[in-house]
Amino acid sequence: MYKKSLCIILSFLVFFISFPSTLFSQDKTAVAVLDLEGKGISALEAATLTDRLRSEMVSVGVFQVVERGQMEEILNEQGFQQTGCTSTECAVEIGKLLGVQAMCSGSIGKLGSVYTVDVRMFDVATGEISTVSSRDFEGGVEGLLGLIELVSKDLAGISVEGEEIAQEKNDGVDGPKKKKNRNGLLLLLLAGGGAGYAFSSGMLDSDDESNGELELPPGPPSN
Repeated sequence: MYKKSLCIILSFLVFFISFPSTLFSQDKTAVAVLDLEGKGISALEAATLTDRLRSEMVSVGVFQVVERGQMEEILNEQGFQQTGCTSTECAVEIGKLLGVQAMCSGSIGKLGSVYTVDVRMFDVATGEISTVSSRDFEGGVEGLLGLIELVSKDLAGISVEGEEIAQEKNDGVDGPKKKKNRNGLLLLLLAGGGAGYAFSSGMLDSDDESNGELELPPGPPSN
């Protein structure tokens, strides 16, 4: 009876020790992401952006990421809480419990109208930082969703051409401004009796190909 009970206990121990390693494939880096620390943003926003980072890291195709639910389940079984775990030593300990090769931790902060995202990836075996991504964004908090995609590519070592987020922001500002200038010039012409010129020049067409850049009407003939 004693030997039978001992065998059952040993079997459970072997299962729980080997359980984390069975979650991951051999051709991708097994990584877990700690909740990003929010500085100047709400805890809900920080948690949402952390989940987005996990999803983007899966999308790049080189990581096998532990889902939030899996991570919480394993840590709860071990009696470990990740709340307040911001140091490298604490993250390494969590990584060993999860059986992953790498851990990610970092923060999302706000300074004035500028958001900054800093994420570090380090090797669980050595505790050394392997990759760092630091990116800034000026605009609404929703723009951070696109920035997180760039961060995931940084961590994967994928080169990113240009600053897509900044370009989208500039496009959104310049377009309405040009249209406003066009409408203002059109009103001035109509008020000054220039309806004939506006019609002949195509200014009244809704689909002009000048991108809002209009030529001024010709001046009076010179003597």
